[in-house]
Amino acid sequence: MKNLAIFLLVVFISPCALASEYRVGSGDILGIEILDETELTGEYPVTIKGTIRMFLLGDVKVSALTTEEIADKLRTLLTKDYIRNPQVKVLIKEYNSHKIYVLGEVSKPGTYHLKEKNTIMDILLEAGGPSNNAGDLLSILRTESADGKENLTHIPVNVTKLFIHGDMTQNVKLYDRDIIYMSRRDRGDITSRFFEKEMNIFFVVGEVKKPGSYEYRNGYTVLNAILDAGGITEYASPNRTKLIRGEGKTRQTFYIKIGDITEKGKTELDIPIKSGDLIIVPASIF
Repeated sequence: MKNLAIFLLVVFISPCALASEYRVGSGDILGIEILDETELTGEYPVTIKGTIRMFLLGDVKVSALTTEEIADKLRTLLTKDYIRNPQVKVLIKEYNSHKIYVLGEVSKPGTYHLKEKNTIMDILLEAGGPSNNAGDLLSILRTESADGKENLTHIPVNVTKLFIHGDMTQNVKLYDRDIIYMSRRDRGDITSRFFEKEMNIFFVVGEVKKPGSYEYRNGYTVLNAILDAGGITEYASPNRTKLIRGEGKTRQTFYIKIGDITEKGKTELDIPIKSGDLIIVPASIF
């Protein structure tokens, strides 16, 4: 992207969003302070099941709650049998659960964690800004759930309008599992599409150890792609893996049961991939 110095100036003077509605998830670490109760005060990691284990209370479900809601829940539980009028304060010490994947022409592509009400501007700053080869267009691929189904929405962003002309309508708010792809300058308007067959690469995101883009090779399958990305994490739901191919109305989604391939030897389920494919390994749901 041209005029990177202007981009950095615009970002640095932009106000940061305030954290208030962040909902806790697996992997986050909470700091809990209970006045005059040293045995209960400390840091609490949120488990894969969305719980914390606390002295006196045992396992307490905290996933999908804000820090204020968790504090209220702990006050109620402690008041029942243990402490009269407990004073509870809950903070997030480490943000690890809500992930965004930044790919393409940025200085530091990779996985980033939502800490607040992050926007495109916030995340691009954290990713070091657009590279020297970056174009004008950025794509967001978003998974949205409705009526028990997951739909993919493509949101185009014109980064020149945002960073150079100050058009804040382009400063899109980001959500958990958003995938951001920063286009190359030499590809023109074609990069408003997320999937580019001529790139000779594929993408793997979600619960893998090294999300990112990888060089496409003839004969590669979904399992090869996931292994290139370091394999799945402990939070993965491998039998809900998705492969997305194409763009717009021609987009296809394939569902692959990776666990059945690796554990039951059903190799016929391990379909070949193509250049430009996007593979998503989702997290487990409890």
